[in-house]
Amino acid sequence: MTTKIKCALLSVSDKTGILEIARELKKNNVEIISSGGTGTFLAQNDIAFTNIEDVTGNPEAFGGRMKTISFQVGSGLLFRRDHQEDVETAQKLGIKAIDLVVCNLYPFSQVAKAQGDWAELIENIDIGGPTMIRAAAKNHNHVVVLVNPSQYQTFLEHYASNDGETQLDFRKEVALQAYEHMALYDSTVAMELARRMNKKVTTHVISPLNAQTLRYGENPHQAGVVVSHPLDQGIASIVPIQGKELSYNNLLDADSAWRSVVDLNRLTGPQKKFAVSVVKHSTPCGLSIADNQMMALEKAWAGDSISAFGGIIAFNSLLEKSAAQFLSEKFIEVVVAPDFSPEALELFSKKKNVRLLKVPMVDRLPGPMIRSIFGGYVVQEEDNGREGSLECVTKSKLSDSSYPLVEFGILCCKHLKSNAIALVMEESNCFSMIGAGMGNPNRLVSVTQAVDKAHENGHRDLSHAFLISDAFFPFADTVEAAHAKGINLFIQPGGSIKDQEVVACANKMGATMVMTGMRHFRH
Repeated sequence: MTTKIKCALLSVSDKTGILEIARELKKNNVEIISSGGTGTFLAQNDIAFTNIEDVTGNPEAFGGRMKTISFQVGSGLLFRRDHQEDVETAQKLGIKAIDLVVCNLYPFSQVAKAQGDWAELIENIDIGGPTMIRAAAKNHNHVVVLVNPSQYQTFLEHYASNDGETQLDFRKEVALQAYEHMALYDSTVAMELARRMNKKVTTHVISPLNAQTLRYGENPHQAGVVVSHPLDQGIASIVPIQGKELSYNNLLDADSAWRSVVDLNRLTGPQKKFAVSVVKHSTPCGLSIADNQMMALEKAWAGDSISAFGGIIAFNSLLEKSAAQFLSEKFIEVVVAPDFSPEALELFSKKKNVRLLKVPMVDRLPGPMIRSIFGGYVVQEEDNGREGSLECVTKSKLSDSSYPLVEFGILCCKHLKSNAIALVMEESNCFSMIGAGMGNPNRLVSVTQAVDKAHENGHRDLSHAFLISDAFFPFADTVEAAHAKGINLFIQPGGSIKDQEVVACANKMGATMVMTGMRHFRH
């Protein structure tokens, strides 16, 4: 079913491409209705139009809040041209049929990103635009709706090839896009208002309108896209300042590296202000904080120098020349940092394939975390939990000076896949993860892996290493196995029905154990 466009309503905040639409419509003798800034823009470019006030019979009012919302405009969009009763009613009421709506909305997300004040934010919540868009989309049997300049060229080609008419399939397609656009817009408003009110957001929209096609997904036979949200300025939407296009796996790894270094950044201070994360397959294989960037990088790299090959590196500070020199001699995929020194950029310019991402530090990890399951999604807050009280539960006590290393170890373990065991140590005023075991159904296997990796890294004496577990020890066997390897310092959440047995075992061995009261599973 084709529909001829005789009357169009143009009301846009973004004027990109609107002149091309208007001129093509005028060539086909289409009446244009417009208002406000769009009308002024058309007039400045010598395009005649009917002022919307002549259609509604009312002037613009309330500081521009009322322009297009009216019985006349709504009726012109909604009445069914193939229903005789609707047609007769429209004629009786003097309703003009509107066959095309070109409307994009107030720039709410731009105002939000620019940290506009509350009043400015509220004034940029569009009301009339969404009303017209929804009405036009609902009546897609007869009306075309365009909500984004990216649609204009496709429309013009379709319009020209159909001699000034449009096909139903095309109208259905753009109607669907309109509803997707509105869902994203409403979600953006809700998210920003919730953020400013310190409320939890309960609605999340993943919209294909903000999707960028990737070369492929996790594997070459899988299709993949990355979807960003208008309010987000994170890894999903950042364009590399150097290097090849980011792959699906690059994005996951870069996000994992950035998240772990954001967490470590919460621990840094005057003595240890530089944090570095080395990630492979979305899992940290090296983590460190130190009083200088090179030491932090070297220690993080040494956490698993074999796995670091082809890895992703993240920093919490401006990347300096010495670090760039170190990395330029390695095979790496992506470097993430808040900024890069000119000297570092010069060195990396000789490694054209290395992607450089400039990503700011934040105070806490952003959420939500969304994963698909059959039939829907599971959504949770990001794990920003930080232990409020650490209790030493053994006869052997921990010195107060050791607790910063304990916190470092907890954060390291938190970013490993469960069941996770991290071994951390302080050397030369530097905290680093010297071994890790992860992703095993059996916690004892993770202990063995962590110890083997520490030995491989040259740490044969583990008497000063802390063993951190992401969840409680269900039995004393974990403590026994680790103690047999020379480990005497244990950090775990507690909460097992066998906690007393586990603590008794630690006491028997003269070991020290701290319970955190907070689990950090990562599935």
